[in-house]
Amino acid sequence: MKTIQFLLALPTMLFFLGCQKNRQIDMRKMHNNSVQGPNDSGGGDTCNGKLIESYKVDITMLPEFKNYLEPILEKLISNNESPKPTSPFSFSAEMKNWYILDCKLKDIPSERKGLYIETYQTAIHTAREVFIDSLSYSSMSQQEKAKLLLHEMVMGHYLLKYLSLEQICKMSNSCNDDFIKVSRWKMFRPENYKPLGEEDHQKIRNVTAWLWSQKENLNTDSFLTFLKNNDFDKRFSVASDASENINKEIQIQHDVLVRMFKKYQWAKIFPGFCQFNLVTNLSESICEFSVNSEIRDIKFAENISLKHLSLKVKLTRNSDKKIFEQEFLYPLSGDKQQITLHMSKIGSVVNAAPLGMLANWPNQYGIEAVEGLKSQMLFMFLNVSDLNNPEIYQIFYQTYVWYSIENVFTEKDGVRYKETYGYASIIQNESETLFVENELPFLMNSAFFSGRTFLKSVIAP
Repeated sequence: MKTIQFLLALPTMLFFLGCQKNRQIDMRKMHNNSVQGPNDSGGGDTCNGKLIESYKVDITMLPEFKNYLEPILEKLISNNESPKPTSPFSFSAEMKNWYILDCKLKDIPSERKGLYIETYQTAIHTAREVFIDSLSYSSMSQQEKAKLLLHEMVMGHYLLKYLSLEQICKMSNSCNDDFIKVSRWKMFRPENYKPLGEEDHQKIRNVTAWLWSQKENLNTDSFLTFLKNNDFDKRFSVASDASENINKEIQIQHDVLVRMFKKYQWAKIFPGFCQFNLVTNLSESICEFSVNSEIRDIKFAENISLKHLSLKVKLTRNSDKKIFEQEFLYPLSGDKQQITLHMSKIGSVVNAAPLGMLANWPNQYGIEAVEGLKSQMLFMFLNVSDLNNPEIYQIFYQTYVWYSIENVFTEKDGVRYKETYGYASIIQNESETLFVENELPFLMNSAFFSGRTFLKSVIAP
């Protein structure tokens, strides 16, 4: 599903003052137009004796696009690991209708564009169309034509942050039920529209100029970083189909996680919807979640301690006032200050990094692996698009009971080992799921452990 990756897209800008020509119409007027049927005053418009539609062009077939822009796109939408498109910019030239007309375009005030010089209006950008003055365009070199098209593509990407995901996927012909559903979520709501001003146009020009200057050494990561620093749409690092991101290794400082938990604790912003109906996936209660987080030494063998990330958790479900309390631990090996996570996906839409922590687990120091032992797991999906400011999407607090323990003796290189395996079942009424929205994104098996689970291996006497 090519979906939201076209959001990495290459927005729009005049490359330098020679790019002098581009601007955009007030989108509020476009959105507020109402269709009035046969009596609507809007009719067929012409330019020099030809209907406007007659001037429509496929810019991807133009020589300036093929010679200059295709190589840029190829660097951004594919790599050696993944031949599939990995950047939403692959859609940027196709999401709107382009017209090269024999008519002069109306000027947009220079102040709105942040240009305090006399320029020529060569292009105008609207909600769904781009109009180019053919007289001015034909006088440009092929390279300057390519820069102009690139500017419009970059502008188109910048404007995406004012559209819903449903609008975007319809424009790209890539909609599915998952994206239509999450389009309503708070985390994916578009920004409130405002006409582009001086600063917006400066950012668009900045990205276009950078993109052109870096065209020989482009890569997706540097492009995304530059977009982020220029206030382009931030939703699409969260929602993406880039298969190479799945299982991608992420390094995050453990003190960053402690700071994240403290922020959520003091601001009281943990995900709160819980008690999800197993049939409808809708929340039937609110849960209050609190955490005391710190780094501290925990004994993991006789006379040996190791630093752990400690989370003392308290969860209260409002519907029945049931309380869950536990301390969860994550070992921090050696002197490393980082925790390694791997990217995953919530359903088919949301990219996230899972963080799992255990309590009363049969392989922890001082815990005996016996039938009837209850153990807990805390599992969280994190948004790590900003490694210094991660966010929490979903929290699982789960209680398991070990109903069978199995010891197996093996020998390797002359040494005899005892391997311990366990069989556990989730206790549903002692478990809970919290999410940032009142509807879970997809039906899922609530138990993370099932069947035979390896617990530990020790040298046998």
